[in-house]
Amino acid sequence: MANSVISLEKLKFWKWQPQSEEQWAMNMKLLRATGLFAGSILLMRNFGDLMAV
Repeated sequence: MANSVISLEKLKFWKWQPQSEEQWAMNMKLLRATGLFAGSILLMRNFGDLMAV
């Protein structure tokens, strides 16, 4: 069995990250942009031939 070592710094970062309003707003913007990007890729892969002129 491998020893799993969890860094204390990672735990501190995770505990602080959701509680900060500025970081939460930035994370939501980043998540929204990533979702829009991924959605547009899926849309073009599935229906791109219908959009061609």
